[in-house]
This record gives sequence, C-alpha cells and structure tokens, in this order.
Amino acid sequence: MKIYDDKKNHSGMKLIFMLGQMMVLTVVYLFVYSSFIIVQLAIAKNGVSPIMYFPVLMALVIFPILLYQYRKLFNQGKMIIAFAWMMGTASLTIVLLYTYILQFSN
Repeated sequence: MKIYDDKKNHSGMKLIFMLGQMMVLTVVYLFVYSSFIIVQLAIAKNGVSPIMYFPVLMALVIFPILLYQYRKLFNQGKMIIAFAWMMGTASLTIVLLYTYILQFSN
C-alpha cells in the first residue's frame, strides 16, 4: 500500500503557479509595451513632456517585484491568497494603464 505524500501535490501546484505568473507577466508586459508606444506617439504628435513615461516605467518595475512577493506568500502556504493578489494586481495594473493611455486619445 502506498503512503500518500503531499509534497508531490505541493510541487505540482508550485509549478502551475509559476506558469500562471509567467502568463500574467506576459499579458501585463504587453499592456506596458503598448503604453510605451502610445506615450511615444503622444510625445511625437502632441509634444507632451517625456515625464509621461514615468507611470508606465513604474508599472514595468513594480509589477515583477509584486510577483516575487506573491511567490514568497505562495511558498508560505497561503496559496489562494497569493493567487488572488496576483490576479487582482494584474487586473488593476491593466486597468490603470488603460485609463492612463485613454487620456491621450483626446
């Protein structure tokens, strides 16, 4: 009779979580890249200040740091909380970038 070992389940969940983080990071970075392009066009077309890159740069720098913190939270055993925070901050980052670049459409 085999003895149940939860370490296999935990390592599998860790792998799935890390793959999910890579997918979320890719989607957020697609929005960051699009935001860079739109800000660049706004600078060229409307002559706005290059300081307009700052919020996009902040999203570029802060989001991976948050993902690292969520991975530490996941490894502490708070898996659902880490997943919820990861998805929540990804959604918030995308919405904030979208509303930021929406002001350049006028």
